[in-house]
Amino acid sequence: MADQHTNDKVLEGLSDSQRQSLHEFSQVTNANLELAVRVLASRQWNTQQAIQMYYEPGYADALQKTDDAQEAEKDVSEGLRRRGVEASGSGRDTQSNVRGAESSGHNAEGGSRRKPEYSASRRPQFAITPLLVWPFVLMLRLAMLAASTLLRILGIQRIASSGVPNQTTITNDFEHYFEAHYGLEHPPFFHGTLADARTAALRDQKYIVMVLWSKEHDDADVFGRALAHPDVVACLTQPQFIVWAGDLTQLDAYAAASDSGATHFPSISVLGPRAASAGLPTRLELVARMRNGPQTANAMAQSLVSFVTRVVASRDSMTRAMQREQDERDAERRLRAQQNAAYEASLARDQERDREQREQSARAREQEIKAREEEIKAKEEQDAEERRRREEQAVDEQRTQWRWAKLAQIHKENATELASADAAKLSLRLENGRRIVHSFARDSTMQRVFDFVETRDVADEWATKGVTPYGSDLAQITAPAGYTHTYEFALVSQFPRVVFDDRRATLHNALSACGLWPSAVLIAEPLFEPED
Repeated sequence: MADQHTNDKVLEGLSDSQRQSLHEFSQVTNANLELAVRVLASRQWNTQQAIQMYYEPGYADALQKTDDAQEAEKDVSEGLRRRGVEASGSGRDTQSNVRGAESSGHNAEGGSRRKPEYSASRRPQFAITPLLVWPFVLMLRLAMLAASTLLRILGIQRIASSGVPNQTTITNDFEHYFEAHYGLEHPPFFHGTLADARTAALRDQKYIVMVLWSKEHDDADVFGRALAHPDVVACLTQPQFIVWAGDLTQLDAYAAASDSGATHFPSISVLGPRAASAGLPTRLELVARMRNGPQTANAMAQSLVSFVTRVVASRDSMTRAMQREQDERDAERRLRAQQNAAYEASLARDQERDREQREQSARAREQEIKAREEEIKAKEEQDAEERRRREEQAVDEQRTQWRWAKLAQIHKENATELASADAAKLSLRLENGRRIVHSFARDSTMQRVFDFVETRDVADEWATKGVTPYGSDLAQITAPAGYTHTYEFALVSQFPRVVFDDRRATLHNALSACGLWPSAVLIAEPLFEPED
């Protein structure tokens, strides 16, 4: 209960990312919770660096001792501070006691002056306790220097020349050496670090058979032949085992030996999953270690098979229970993943539906706006066409009224022209192909001929009906105010080719200039191309 309370108290102060780092670190190193937190905190919660430093020989012990030294130094400083306060508070009482002792010595008969006595508990001790930390630090540094020197002698730290070898390369070298000396039949060695093997074992709920040896050991040859024994190969090839082999001259294997407490080599240990407790992740623990003794390869092979079989049988029920729990967790995780996938799919469909509705609404608004704009445009065009039609109608009405007024004026002047003896006889061909022969007075202007041609349509209507759109009295019709008539034809003589465009000139002058007086043939040619 006390350990559980301590673990809960430690976990309460960690963030989610720190809990995740602690979980990964504990799975790999199998370290206790307080030490794991110290190591991670010393490396700013970098999991990879913390794992590497944890397997550095002496690092965890040095970290523990450093924390203890800091606690001791803190306690010493606090004690000195309290003693200093007590000494300063009791100084006045001590001085008064001294003065009292001196006065009583003077008054005593035949007595001598006594020196004041100071209490030993009130004497400050500043020179002894702080010095206790310095030897400890010096010893710690010497121990770390000795450990580093020992590691260099053993050949573990080979960084200066070629760097730290990759564990896969180390495993390949070990496997090649094993096959060269003991044959191609051997257990399937795991390619990777021990941390990788631990992760795979926790993920798949398997056992790790950890083989620690070195070819320099006395029993290395017997141990190698025992590992190559067919019974051992058949036993360790089962899917529930991960066989990790490490050479003790390498850092990972040396750290594994130190962590597992192995003292006799070659060594075989079995690591298995341990059931998770409340608030703590599932870890790997050392299940058993095979005790080796002087024996033959066959005997060692049988002992190894019996050892592994016995260990697995003893933990079979717990393993099945853990496997069931793992299966339940996997099923729950898959269910959550399916639910999340279904929720995300439903959310995506809803979002797609909303997007389609928004796009449909936007298209409908665009179509509505476009239809409204087209309607407005059509209305504007219709209004413009109506205005143009009304304007053309008004112009046509003014032109018609102007023609009737001109016809009335021509009727008044006809009597004078017919009575004149000196008159010009013109043969006029209109635009519609009709020919008219008419006599015009000598002093008539070309304007008079233009007006005569322009009024032929209304003159025919007057001659036929004898009535105008403005009444039966032709003389009462006047030209519309403000109207300026535009003639859409020109009077042309073909032989010779002459265009009579000066309407102010007299008829005599215009015809005489081209030798056509007193008779001529004039053609009314349109000034504009007729519209289809």
